[in-house]
Order: sequence, then structure tokens, then C-alpha cells
Amino acid sequence: SPSAAFPLGTDNLGRSLWARVVYGARITLSLASLTMGATLLIGVTVGTVAGVCGGWVDDVLMRVVDILLAFPSLILALAIAGMLGPGLRNVLIALVAVGWVSYARVVRGLVLSAKAKDYVEAARALGGSQTWLAVRHVVPNIISPVVVLASLDMGNLLLSISAFSFLGLGAQAPTPEWGRMLDDARPFIQTQPQLMLYPGLAVFLTVLAFNLVGDGLRDALDPRAMR
Repeated sequence: SPSAAFPLGTDNLGRSLWARVVYGARITLSLASLTMGATLLIGVTVGTVAGVCGGWVDDVLMRVVDILLAFPSLILALAIAGMLGPGLRNVLIALVAVGWVSYARVVRGLVLSAKAKDYVEAARALGGSQTWLAVRHVVPNIISPVVVLASLDMGNLLLSISAFSFLGLGAQAPTPEWGRMLDDARPFIQTQPQLMLYPGLAVFLTVLAFNLVGDGLRDALDPRAMR
């Protein structure tokens, strides 16, 4: 039970729940940030190349995206993680492998829209290369909606990471990751439900925070709201 030494009590092995929940935040949020960074790097690069180059390059890259989008993303990620084996690194690889395709599709659409703008046409008329147009004029003007989308998607990503650990494919005991803690507490849900309540509440509040930040960024960066 909770005490002065252990504000949230201890688990079945006598370990402080407060310490494990707080320490687990570093593991879960670090993995989510690394996964989102790698997803954005691949997705933005592929989408920009497809949109700027066009032609057969666009066709090949988008067909690859279409094939990957044809599979349910969570099931495909579970299959990849299952083949690679349990571990946080393998979870990162699995989530990035299925996550970049949606960003590539969105970024390609944004690039095609930006390419039709007058300032891009003017830069092209002045002799700007495809690379220069992409780096100097296209990407800086599409980054805001991508950042908003990424901030809104962080909550889903965090839930996926916790789900992988809960299923035994992510963090392994005794790592204090929130999903792993939920799985460890599952046998005691009827006798000591607080063992699942605290890590579950941490996941809930963190996902809610990311959703609120995403909504705030969307309102702040929406040009229609800037008057």
C-alpha cells in the first residue's frame, strides 16, 4: 500500500511504483521520439523526391507506398516485430517500416500543391534546379502541416509502443516501460488493480497531452486563423 517512502505503493516484487512510472516515461517517450524522427526523415524524403521529380520516379515510389498501405499497418508491424524478435530496437524498426508510407503520401500531395505556386514557378524560370527548388522553396513551406500531423500522431505512436510491450514484443522485464508494466500487473488486476491503474494513467495523460499540443499547433499554424 502507499506509504511515506513509496507514494504509490510497491509492485509484487517490492519495487516502487512511482519510481518505475517516472523512469518508464524516459524509455517510452525516448523511443516514441526516435521512431517519429526516423519516420519523418524517411517519409518526408520519399514524398519530396516523388513530388519534385515526378515521372517514373513518382510512379515507382507511389506504387511501393500503395503496396504497403494495402496491409493493415498494426498487423504488418506486429508481423515485422515478430520476425525480428522482442526488443525495443525491433519495435522501432517495425513501426518505422510501416509508419513512413502515410507521411510520404501526404508530403507528396503537399509538394505537388507547392510546386504550382507562383514563387516556385518564378524560381524555376530563373534557372533553379530541382534540388534547389525542393530545399529552398518547397520543403520550408510544407513543414508546418507535417509538424502538426506528427504531433497529433505521437499519441497513436505511444499507444502502439505500449501495446507491443504489453504483448511481449517490446521492452522485456525488468525494464520499467509502461506497456511492460501493464503486462506485469495483469495477473493481479482483481486483487491489486492499482498496479495497472498507474502505468495506464500515465499512458492516458501523455497521449492526451500530445493530442492537445497537436490541436494547439494546428490552430497556431493555420494560415486561415492568422488575421
